[in-house]
Amino acid sequence: KHNSSSNITQQSLFPKATLKSPTQRSSINDQQSTIKMLSSLRLVTPQSQTSRLVTGTISTINIRSKHSNTQIKRIFKQNPAFLRVASRKNFLPKSLTSQPPPVTIEPFFAPTILPNGWSAPPDQSQEDILQQRDELPFLVRRTGNKPNNAIGFLPVYSSIRLGGTKHTTVIKKVKGDQDLFLTELRAVLEIGAEDEDSIRVRASGASIEVNGNRVREVKTWLAGLGF
Repeated sequence: KHNSSSNITQQSLFPKATLKSPTQRSSINDQQSTIKMLSSLRLVTPQSQTSRLVTGTISTINIRSKHSNTQIKRIFKQNPAFLRVASRKNFLPKSLTSQPPPVTIEPFFAPTILPNGWSAPPDQSQEDILQQRDELPFLVRRTGNKPNNAIGFLPVYSSIRLGGTKHTTVIKKVKGDQDLFLTELRAVLEIGAEDEDSIRVRASGASIEVNGNRVREVKTWLAGLGF
C-alpha cells in the first residue's frame, strides 16, 4: 500500500511532458536555427530566445537590436551613403541645410584668455567698453565666492555623458533677452537657425546646452563682449 501511494504521488507531482506534434517540433527547430543565424550575423544578442508554453503553443520571437534608437540615428545621420541619397531626394537634416543667422553684435574688446580658460574683464578705466557692455540686451555673470574677492570665471562648462560618447557645452547665468542671446550664439558658432538639435534650453531656463565641446569659442565670444 505504501509503495502504491508513493507511486501515485510521484505521478501527480511529475506528470509526463506532453509530446508535441511533428509540425510544432519542426517550427521550434526552424525558429532556433533562425536565431542562431541572426546571432552569427550580430543582428541579435544571445539573450534573444523563443519562449515555449507548456501547452505546446509557441509565442513570437522577440528580436532585440544590437544598437539603441539613439545609436542608430547617430550612425545613419552621418553615413555618407545616407547623405548622398538624402541630397538627391531633398530630405537632408536641417542641421546640414539650415543657414546660420548673421552676426549683429560685433566684439568690441580684445581679451587675453589663459590656458585654464580665465580672462580678465575690462577694468574701470575702460569706460567706453563698459558702457557698450551695459547697453547690451543680455548679461552673463561670472562665477562668484572666490577667495580674496578674485574675479571669477565665465560660466561656460564642458559636459561628458553616456560613457564619454556625448560631449556638450553648458552656458549658465544668462540674463536678459535670451532669444537674442541664442541668435547671436548660433551666428558665432555657425549653427543653422532651424537646427533645434544642436542648441537646447533646459526646462528651468537656467542653462543653455550646445552639442560638442565649444567651450573655447563661447568663452572667446563672451569675453569679446566685455563679460
